[in-house]
Amino acid sequence: MDIPIEKLKEQLSTNDLKYEDWNSCFYKLKNTQKELQNLLEYASDIKKDEKKFKDLQRRLAGENATELIESLKRKGYVLKKELGDAFENMGYRLLEQTRAGKRDDVYYGILRIFVSNKRKFPDELVEVFKPIYSEEMFKVFIFSFLSGIIGKEQQTENKN
Repeated sequence: MDIPIEKLKEQLSTNDLKYEDWNSCFYKLKNTQKELQNLLEYASDIKKDEKKFKDLQRRLAGENATELIESLKRKGYVLKKELGDAFENMGYRLLEQTRAGKRDDVYYGILRIFVSNKRKFPDELVEVFKPIYSEEMFKVFIFSFLSGIIGKEQQTENKN
């Protein structure tokens, strides 16, 4: 469903706000940003001699990074039931390799877990290993994913 921005402006002027329209517009914008980032990746490969495309891709990747962090954490929580034990066994090694900035080793370790469990490697994780992201962002992404999949759920005890 395509919600033009003019319709939202009209809702504001008439004070007849429909949350569904605003929510739909928000998600359409987010999806368009992700699609543009993917297209910019191809454009920057085609126009390697023009730095402007790579710079624009980096700017958009930075803006989309916050959402990717949350998505990775959610993906970790979702995969915890199926792959939690495998990640628990490799967790500290992956954490240390991530801290040391060993992208190839981290990629291999995570990929091995997915392949050995006959699972598809998630698109969110593919994004993390793209060279567009700085070393620091890579670490934040992986730590977010691992915190979801190997993190302990806090249990509160009432000692009263």
